[in-house]
Amino acid sequence: MEKEHNVVFGLPWNIGVPIILSAITCMTFLVLTDLVANPLLLFLIAFFLLFPFRHSSFMAGRLLTLNWAVFLLWMIMDLNSALLPFALSFALAFLLDPIINAMERVKIKRWLGSLLMLGIIGGILAAIAIFVFPPAYAQLDQVTKEVSKFVVQTTNYLESRQFYSMLQSFGIPKETVKQLVQDQLMPKAESLFSSVMDALFALLTNISMIAAQLLNLILIPIITFYFLKDLPALKKFLREILGIKNPKSLSMLERVSDILKIYVGWQVIAVVWIGSAASLFLSLLGIPYAIVLGVAFGLLNPIPFFGSIASMIIGIIVAIFVDPQHALMHVIGIALVVNGLHFLNAYIIEPRILGTRVGLHPVLLLASIFVFGHFFGFIGLLIAVPTTAILMMFFREWEKTLHASVQSSPAIVSDDKEQK
Repeated sequence: MEKEHNVVFGLPWNIGVPIILSAITCMTFLVLTDLVANPLLLFLIAFFLLFPFRHSSFMAGRLLTLNWAVFLLWMIMDLNSALLPFALSFALAFLLDPIINAMERVKIKRWLGSLLMLGIIGGILAAIAIFVFPPAYAQLDQVTKEVSKFVVQTTNYLESRQFYSMLQSFGIPKETVKQLVQDQLMPKAESLFSSVMDALFALLTNISMIAAQLLNLILIPIITFYFLKDLPALKKFLREILGIKNPKSLSMLERVSDILKIYVGWQVIAVVWIGSAASLFLSLLGIPYAIVLGVAFGLLNPIPFFGSIASMIIGIIVAIFVDPQHALMHVIGIALVVNGLHFLNAYIIEPRILGTRVGLHPVLLLASIFVFGHFFGFIGLLIAVPTTAILMMFFREWEKTLHASVQSSPAIVSDDKEQK
């Protein structure tokens, strides 16, 4: 009984008490010096405390893994602007790797193929910057001016006698009309119009900022070249490490890589061809601002369901604001182009390229879009499909493992009975 009273947290009192006092002193010091707000220091403290017990305690190992994951997530969020060139370069190298591999098979050295691909991409971007971006930006600026003009005209009409006379013709008293317009209609209309104008001006500003940043990111081609050149060595290193320690994780990583490479690569191609085709068809139909509308349709295409709906809404708004006299014909033309390209891409071309590897049930697809969009905004809409496809891949693997264990358990039970 005396031994039980002399134990603190499983340790003798002469060891346990100093440890507790030291921990309290350390935490007080961290709070008083504001060092407790330093994530790096907290990570090092947790790592220092948990590392010796990683093999002897299952919970300590899991906490250490969680500690690493949270720290890496914080570091990525804290260094997002600094890591952006490296992330873009790696993504570009990841997507171009199959093309470089095909070049190697026809006896083109990897470094030379990497230079050729970067030169081709640089030429395409330069052509877009010279021939597509200026007219698209000018058209977007003109759309903003047209919307502003429409706002002014609408506001003037709401304050005119003609509008009051029109409402009075329905038997509404003049005083009621004035109160309705001044207290209800005008504030809501001004709020709606200001929101639309703020969004358009923000889009113009962001496009300018993005263009300026892209011009400043001169490191991306250099980093991409080295990633492309040395990507086989990185793959070999990962295969050697994971193949020895965890072959199952290596297999999963390769399948995830295949899903991302196929899906993201195709979406980039789809953005280009749908944007180009939409601009061409809209121009042939005489619809105003065909380039900026085509670019918008292409950029919205990766968002399932909602991309085509948003394209229709944007096109209809532009058609009504810019050319009200021919709005009906323009709306019909926009509907034909958007739905025709969407049908061709979603039901004919895309299934042949993506196959069943990224195929999801429509209900699951819609649910993933709503969930990811709620938590991550516009970026969530873009990553919803590939992320859900990867999660479903892990779920199917778990389901196979579960079925295998259930099927093997009756055999084990029958063997035990026979032995008895």
